[in-house]
Amino acid sequence: MPKNNKKALKGITEELVIPFFFAALWFVIIYFRFATQINNYLSIINMITIAPNETPQNEVISFDTIQKTLVNYPKWGTVFATIEISEVGINLPVYHGDTLDILRYGAGHFSGSLFPGEGGSIILDAHNDRGFFHNLPKVKIGTQIDMKTDYGTYTYQVYDTKIIGDKNMDDMPIQYDKEILMLYTCYPVNTIGHKNHRFVAYAELVGENHEK
Repeated sequence: MPKNNKKALKGITEELVIPFFFAALWFVIIYFRFATQINNYLSIINMITIAPNETPQNEVISFDTIQKTLVNYPKWGTVFATIEISEVGINLPVYHGDTLDILRYGAGHFSGSLFPGEGGSIILDAHNDRGFFHNLPKVKIGTQIDMKTDYGTYTYQVYDTKIIGDKNMDDMPIQYDKEILMLYTCYPVNTIGHKNHRFVAYAELVGENHEK
């Protein structure tokens, strides 16, 4: 390459480096300044991208208050409840099932666990993104959790929290003696990529209302 061409190429490269650097710097500043709003908007967009004609619809779910069991269960991949932890700003739809696809839209219900009102372990998980369970580690002992279903409203109170290994499911046992709600998400919540730990909040049933 002629010497003049090399000089010209070098000059163009140097001119492009500075604008690129400042553009990247502004992007980083804007992202961290408005990270919460950006992630919340993305979460909303994700939730409204579920096409109604592609999402299976539940029949009316009813509950037998004597037998303490659902008369009919929600279909896989459908919303059957909402979970709200107002103290830490969490309000999400709850889907039956917890596949990666389902977890794009809200909290997932582990199919091996029970449903609200059935008197045993209920296990829900959600991503640690903002707009999902990002604020779960902020819950304290005594924090109230409300789950509203088609067949009743259930109120739980946090009595313990724990950080566990991602393979240690023994810390979230399925039992039938007492109604316990267990919520978990990847931990720490502020890091990107694979995480080897989970933050778990344990809450016991303190109230229920079956009035429509």
